[in-house]
Amino acid sequence: MRNKLLIAAFLLAVALPGAALAQPYDPGCVRSNEDNHAAGTVLGAIGGALIGGAIAGRHDRGAGVVLGGVTGAVAGNAIAGSGDHPCPAGYYYAPPPPPPGGGFWAGAPGGIHERIDFMQDRISRSADRGWISPHELRRANRELDFIRSEDARLRDQDGGHLRPQDRAYLQSRLDALGARLHWAEHNG
Repeated sequence: MRNKLLIAAFLLAVALPGAALAQPYDPGCVRSNEDNHAAGTVLGAIGGALIGGAIAGRHDRGAGVVLGGVTGAVAGNAIAGSGDHPCPAGYYYAPPPPPPGGGFWAGAPGGIHERIDFMQDRISRSADRGWISPHELRRANRELDFIRSEDARLRDQDGGHLRPQDRAYLQSRLDALGARLHWAEHNG
């Protein structure tokens, strides 16, 4: 009976992580890979616990189950990770669509300098109305000062102009600051 249980546990441990690898390619590449890692970890832990319990001696069964489960979890995660799908070139998570009415930048000017000033006004209004804490005010002003210094540095490096990728970088920092400020106003 013990040999049959051992063989069944071994086959389960070998077959289940392979089932996790056989998942179809998902357009959500990164999420699919993470799901496969989780499934491989769980299945490896189950299979390892079964094998550990079957191999352990009569009085050491609990320790065998724990040791086998931990070892199986590590092995299952590694096996599942070996089958990661390569994400397509240029793959990224698309940002959520803007809310109705244009969102945070509705009515804002288009230039980086003007948007920095717009953000400074937004931070000041939020602080004046008590929507953000003094700590969040200091944090937002530090980030905006950093964006200003990056703008100056990038312009100096490129003869007074911003390259499109530099403009996109600064805008992404402003967007992140705007999202954090919005969250602090509504949840802080």
